[in-house]
Amino acid sequence: MRNIFIVGAGGFGREAVWTIERINAAQQQPVWNVIGFADDDPAKASGNFEGYPLLGGVGKASADHPGASVFIAVGDNAVRREIYRRLRGHDFPALIDPSAQVSPTTEFRHGTFIACEAVVSVGTDIGKFVIINARAGVGHDSIVGDFSNIAPGVSLSGHTVIGEDVMMGTNSCTAPGMTVGDGATVVCGTPVLKNVAANTTLSPFGILKQ
Repeated sequence: MRNIFIVGAGGFGREAVWTIERINAAQQQPVWNVIGFADDDPAKASGNFEGYPLLGGVGKASADHPGASVFIAVGDNAVRREIYRRLRGHDFPALIDPSAQVSPTTEFRHGTFIACEAVVSVGTDIGKFVIINARAGVGHDSIVGDFSNIAPGVSLSGHTVIGEDVMMGTNSCTAPGMTVGDGATVVCGTPVLKNVAANTTLSPFGILKQ
């Protein structure tokens, strides 16, 4: 087994450890030994979370466990990117739930999370530290850039291009061939029928002021 600690003692952290437990249960021999959670919140410096030890802040956990793998369970794209910058030198595995359907032709990179019942189709390219949440679908030949968050129930049609640091809100969707620029936000339930410029927010009522 490989030692791993999770950054983020919150909702996403709970999902991450549940996924790790499911991965272990699906194998003949467990893959991961969860040594605990790291969190910079002083209220979470010690004790237990989800039955695992709280290891203190991110820097302390890194120094105490230099050989451990790390999973960053933080939904905010910018914060996830910054924590990665602070923790260079660790191994950052991708976590893929056993119930997810991921094509063998998919390219995905370190730190990525693919949750329960997600479907990632053929010819897709998934960047590093991407979140593809429960029941989300990524259509064929699509690209999802680094540090983007694809929320539950999102449906990306074929040949969609999602930039870096994008937030696709719950149950949003794209028409085939759409591009969502770096740093953009698509509000929950919004259809993307035209390309979305970088650093803009698209709602069902159109582009919102920044």
